[in-house]
Amino acid sequence: MEGRHGASHLDNTGDFGTCPRRTRGGERRGRGMKDYSEPADTYLNIERWTGFYLGGTLGYGWGDGRTSGDIGTFPFEQSGTLGTVYAGYNWQLGQTVLGIEADIGTGDFGASEVTSRGTLKSSLNAMGSFRGRAGFLISPALLLYGTAGLAWADMDFQYVGEKARSETFMGYQVGIGAELMVTNNVTLRLEALQTGFDTERVIHSGQTNNFEPDFNTVRAGISFKF
Repeated sequence: MEGRHGASHLDNTGDFGTCPRRTRGGERRGRGMKDYSEPADTYLNIERWTGFYLGGTLGYGWGDGRTSGDIGTFPFEQSGTLGTVYAGYNWQLGQTVLGIEADIGTGDFGASEVTSRGTLKSSLNAMGSFRGRAGFLISPALLLYGTAGLAWADMDFQYVGEKARSETFMGYQVGIGAELMVTNNVTLRLEALQTGFDTERVIHSGQTNNFEPDFNTVRAGISFKF
């Protein structure tokens, strides 16, 4: 039956009721129906970044170390390629990712300077770091982060034609980076690091000299998450 003021219908009990209202899309929405749509940020709550990972990097380093002592005071310009392997663990907390990471590496990295005593060369035997990481997800797959921690390096110093002397340096490493998750188990990264070491004394052929081999590094890497 249709009245002057709208449409009515006969329900299963024989009573007249009002027809459900139609939404703009033409769908009927009954009273008490639940809305199952997900919040817009739900995808960032999935802990895709949490877990253990292994990886490797390849990069280039450069820097003006400082030298002083019996051979005089002058900058010690170092440069060369560097490669590392690393391992770490991430914790994802919404859009925040926290982690720890350790790496070790070596490379064709060093310097050669002409001094009053002769040509002095330096070369890197090994280096490593233990750092914390903290980052922010600007999308589910892209992480921007900062990192800071302790660093060490073992280097040889040698006058041409004489025996090399080895010295271990301790210091810090800080940097920034970006990491992209290309699959659920593979990420790619690009980072820039600054490494600074304390001054160490090296006694070589009766001469005492101080070295402070600070340098910068830009490197790219790939990680495999487990």
